Formats: sequence, C-alpha cells, structure tokens
Amino acid sequence: MSRRTRVRRAIHLGAVALAVLAHRIVDGEPLACSHAPPPGVLRVLSWNLENFPADHDIAKMSRWIARAAPQVVAIQEVRDADALAALLPEHAAALSRRGGARGQTLGVAIGADAEASPIVEHAALELGGRVRPAVSSHVRAAGVDFHLVVVHLKATPSGLDTRRLQWAALVDLIARLPLSGPGAGDLDLVVVGDFNATGADETTAAGERAALGGVLAGLGLRPIEPVDGCSAYWDGARRDAWLEPTLLDLAFVRGFAGADVTARALGACATHRCAPLRTTDAHPDPDIVGTSDHCPLLLELASLD
Repeated sequence: MSRRTRVRRAIHLGAVALAVLAHRIVDGEPLACSHAPPPGVLRVLSWNLENFPADHDIAKMSRWIARAAPQVVAIQEVRDADALAALLPEHAAALSRRGGARGQTLGVAIGADAEASPIVEHAALELGGRVRPAVSSHVRAAGVDFHLVVVHLKATPSGLDTRRLQWAALVDLIARLPLSGPGAGDLDLVVVGDFNATGADETTAAGERAALGGVLAGLGLRPIEPVDGCSAYWDGARRDAWLEPTLLDLAFVRGFAGADVTARALGACATHRCAPLRTTDAHPDPDIVGTSDHCPLLLELASLD
C-alpha cells in the first residue's frame, strides 16, 4: 500500500528452505497445530499476502494464522516460495508454477490435521498467461471431504471484462471437478480467494458481487460474506492517511449438509470493524503496518457430521 510504513522483515529469509512444488503437496513431516479447532469444526483461511514477502512482519502474520488455527490455508500473491516456511511453519504448502505477468503465485497449505490430494493448476483462468491460474485440491479435514478451489482474479475496475471471462473458466472448472480424479463424485466444495470485485463504470462493487453470485448459484454455490462486510483496506480516493475498507476476498460453498457456515475477516478488519482507519509514520496502525493490505478471511464450518 503506497502510504504506509512497513516493518522490516523480522526473520532472515536466507536461512529458510521450503521445497514447494506446483503439482503436489510438499513432502516432509508436518508439525502439530498449537491451537487446534474444536472437534467437528473446519477452518479454511484465505489470505492475499500482497507480493509476499516484501517487507512484511512475517512473525506477526504467522502468529495471526496460528491463532486462527486453520486446517487449510489458501494463499495468494506469493513471490518468494521460500518465505512460506517462516509464515506457515505448521503447514505444508504447494504453489502454482505460474503467477501471471507479475509472478504472483497462489496455492494451498495443509496442516498436520488435514490431508489433501496434489494440487491441480488450471491454466484456463490465465487467459493466455496475462493473469493468474486457479488451483484446486481434494481435501479431508474435520472428518469431511471436499473440493477446494483457490482463485486470484484480475484486479482494478478496468479488469471487469477480464474477470467475467475468468468467471466462465471458473464455471467450467467447477463443473468438471466431481467428474474424475481425486474426490470424484464429491459435491462438497469451497471456493475462496481474491475475486477483486471492484465494479466498473455503472457496475458497482456490490453489483459485480451479485452478478458473480448469480453465475455460481447455477452450480449450487452460495456466498458467505464476512460478518463486518470488508476484507481489505486501500488508499481511497483522497490518498491521505486514511485507509478505506473494501470487500475483495470472497468465499462460496456448496454442500456440507447441516453445517453452520460463517466468515469473518481478521486483523485490521476485525479491530476496526471495517471502519476507515488512520495510519501515519508517526502513529502507525499496528494491525495494518507490516502485513498485507488484505485481511485474513476465515471461513468456518461447524456442526459437521
């Protein structure tokens, strides 16, 4: 974000070694989560890490993730795979090989209390390599099996037409998931990520989200909006010390009969309840400085049978 101070990274990344492959979950012995969810509760955390690692405070971000205790983490905007070992020490991660024109890869990280099939990279959403692919995996956690799809769609209002093309590719991807491969026949599905639903011209951001929801509803998906209604902060029109809340990171689910499903944005979004926040060099906001301009979005499914 252009007008905020970032805390210099707290961990020397040169000593970190993490083998991250685009076609399979990382090998190696995973560590136990320090804050396990209650029995019968599935937690999927989605986070756009904003060109990670840059000058992020990795130690602080890692503590936020540990407190959320997700079995599964969906990550976007990773530019240095080695840094993930410091951010997600209790998860095994797999990233896409490609990340669009800016090299912003995305992927899935699995905790010791979950299992997942090798991730599949879906190049159709790249639209020839200009933007990012989607990735998918079949996951077992909290006693349930489900398909997981992670996306990071084209940004900015000028990208709306491109996003609509990506919606079509996403529909085709989702329709094919239960037909073959790991999880064939399983209709339970979670779709998360940065959908960049900014709107454009006469289309408001809410209008774009509604249109996307209508498209995915045809496949039986329903949107789960975060409680306070935002998932990120941006400079706003004035580009002063005030940051404005926005809703870019979305979650959709299908199936999970009988589950109570909620979503909430953590970090600065939770602290400020999605109200504008002020941060300056002299008085930096501790929940936004040194982290991403996106908040971690925690999807929770409880009362699972």
